[in-house]
Amino acid sequence: MHKTDLIPAAERPERHQILWTTLLVAAACAPFARYLDGQVTAFLALILAIRLVALRWPAVLPNRWIRALLAFAGLGNCLAAYHTVTGQDGGSALLATMLVLKLLELDTKRDLRLVLILIGFLSVVQFLFDESFLLTFYLGVIALGLVTLLTELNGGLGAAGLRPALRVSARLALQAIPLTLVLFVLFPRLTAPLWSLGIDSSRGLMGLSDSMEPGNISELVVNGELAFRARFADRRPEANQLYWRGPVLWKMDGRRWTPGAPPSGWQQPARLIEASDPIEYEVVMEPTKQRWLFALDMPVSEPEGAAISPDYQLLSNQPVTALKRYNARSVLSYRTAEPDARVRALALELPENVTPRMRALVDGWRAQSRDDWTLVQRALAHFNRENFYYTLLPPKLGANPADAFLFETRRGFCEHYASSFALLMRIAGIPSRIVLGYLGGETNEFGGYTIVRQSDAHAWVEVLIAGRGWVRVDPTAAVDPSRIDNRSATELLGAGVSVRFDLGEAAALVRWMRDLRLLGDTLEASWQNWVLDFSAQDQRRLMDRLGLSAWREYGLAVLMVLAVSLTLGGILLVLMHERTERDPLERLYARLCRRLAGIGLPRLPHEGPGDYGRRIAAARPDLAPDVGSFLALYVPARYGERSTPETLQRLSDLLRDFKPKAQGSR
Repeated sequence: MHKTDLIPAAERPERHQILWTTLLVAAACAPFARYLDGQVTAFLALILAIRLVALRWPAVLPNRWIRALLAFAGLGNCLAAYHTVTGQDGGSALLATMLVLKLLELDTKRDLRLVLILIGFLSVVQFLFDESFLLTFYLGVIALGLVTLLTELNGGLGAAGLRPALRVSARLALQAIPLTLVLFVLFPRLTAPLWSLGIDSSRGLMGLSDSMEPGNISELVVNGELAFRARFADRRPEANQLYWRGPVLWKMDGRRWTPGAPPSGWQQPARLIEASDPIEYEVVMEPTKQRWLFALDMPVSEPEGAAISPDYQLLSNQPVTALKRYNARSVLSYRTAEPDARVRALALELPENVTPRMRALVDGWRAQSRDDWTLVQRALAHFNRENFYYTLLPPKLGANPADAFLFETRRGFCEHYASSFALLMRIAGIPSRIVLGYLGGETNEFGGYTIVRQSDAHAWVEVLIAGRGWVRVDPTAAVDPSRIDNRSATELLGAGVSVRFDLGEAAALVRWMRDLRLLGDTLEASWQNWVLDFSAQDQRRLMDRLGLSAWREYGLAVLMVLAVSLTLGGILLVLMHERTERDPLERLYARLCRRLAGIGLPRLPHEGPGDYGRRIAAARPDLAPDVGSFLALYVPARYGERSTPETLQRLSDLLRDFKPKAQGSR
């Protein structure tokens, strides 16, 4: 005899319940595909496929010995992929693996209930990887689905069947929303993010590097990941002013630019001799695990927990390992102070692989220039006049990339132009350095902010000019637009704005898709602003407005208990009202009781329908047939089987013909 033959029929899951449970598990595992190792994802897909095929051919299901081998295989697979089954990655992979394996053993409804509960755990674990609005909405739909299945499995609240169970689940979700909002606002919050406790933070994060060499930034240009969002307090600067300053590079070893070691004693704060055209803005920056913050060129204010370095970098005191929100102030027109001799010497250091033809090129410019700024203009004209091409796929360069780029390939991206230009300036005796950051940004009219993506990554040069200080020069912008072989990169030059679509030529569908994408980003930004960033400080401000700041945490707790009590009381009143208003059986029985009470036979508070009917029959035998017929239909429909339209109609007909009179009246 097979094991399943011993299970009562009422406890055996139905085929559609197994199907929907399997689909819910697959949906819950789907977002993990971005984070799980490929071999773990393949194992999950294999087990899910076996479970789905077994719905059509049950013989495919493995026996208990094969299931045991699969369990050990799943454990070994996780160990091979992560070398551990603990921590964020290994533990999550093991949970997903064991949950999927449980699908091979769904003999009873109890097994289904266990799987559905584990789906809830798996959903919560996903917030360790992502907290976006889209994922939250997606997991909310999954939660609604598993509550629907649990309701249908339990058969409670009159929900026999998926459609009635879905209605019950939707009502439960709506009832939970007020309480959820109250607890979200008032429940005491930790000063540190919960998800960071004991979690491995070694995961690689997107962002610029603190060095530059050919091929580095070009990889970011094809990456549309979000870098940060910026919201301007008043006006948005012109596109050619949106230079978002990041790391500053001083040292060149012949191929690679790095920050280098600053001169000893170079610790004085940055100073601007002239500063005008100020602008204020707020930045919400994605984590980079680096210290630098991005600010418009030039920053003049220091956010809390940050400082401005001598070379005008905005640096956080700690690496940015979580979403960072800060306010900044910059000036768009400025003149910097003249640096001392040590800084000039650092900005003039040359690598050993400077070639004679590089020196000859610079000597020709110097002979035709009356001052340093004229030489800078001649160098820019050289990039514009000669056959230099802007491309996202530059050819490989040899051991001397600057020389090969200037005289042989002449094809490159912003890092090629910035690197070679800065080196040529140093050969000419003009101090120079490279600044990494972002250029431009896409305006989101829905949210009223600017989106800066990794594809906006850019590099430019600052040269030291007598009487003017450090002056920004963007050699990439000097390339003739007719020699750009990637149209989408045009807006990344100094005179353009980074827009993903040419709306003048795009079809209506393309414009609609762009607006939809921006609307989605607005929702994501609002979710971040109002939900994820809601902190203990926001709760304290709420207490201040309510005049309870002196109570501190105690006042918050009292307010939370009071609000929860009022919310639950309101929900209970609504449910009681809905029960009276919406249950047709209750309405018909209440009408019967009112008619009997009208002739002096009211229902006592403790009486059920059966006791009440027997008392009526004893007191008024002439009413017994009509009352008995009504209760014979009402009691099974109300407390046993579900009511049908035919039952309701029959009860309504009996009640319509039932017109009792007081004893002794005619």
